Amino acid sequence: MLWKLLCLITGSSIPIMVVISESMAPAFHRGDIIFLWNRSKLVNVGDIPVVWFRSQPLPMVHRAVQVFGDGVVQHILTKGDNNYIDDVGLYPPGRSWVRRDEVVGIVKGYLPSLGWLTIAANEMPWLRGMGIVFACLIGMVSN
Repeated sequence: MLWKLLCLITGSSIPIMVVISESMAPAFHRGDIIFLWNRSKLVNVGDIPVVWFRSQPLPMVHRAVQVFGDGVVQHILTKGDNNYIDDVGLYPPGRSWVRRDEVVGIVKGYLPSLGWLTIAANEMPWLRGMGIVFACLIGMVSN
């Protein structure tokens, strides 16, 4: 319920997410939690849009380095702050830009390192299992 409310308020299908790579260092690091806002009609150079191509399993968090278009149709070139080249090689075949409708939000804030628990749970399934067992034990003890 809270997630749906956040989606409604922010205009983003993903209002909060965890950074999983170092491609945006030093701005963001692996494990940082970022907060998205998708109510702006345009992406500006310097903004950090989160792009999600339908063909990709995960979204990409990289800075807008060039913006083309008149406001009705906007095309964006992105690049990770810690990468040497732009993201054209990460785009769908034959594409050299991102469309505004592929942006699920623009980063508006972050909390450093608080997402490590999520990363650990995804990368170490045994840790997730221990968390479930621990939660069950707490539930049994509290009754």
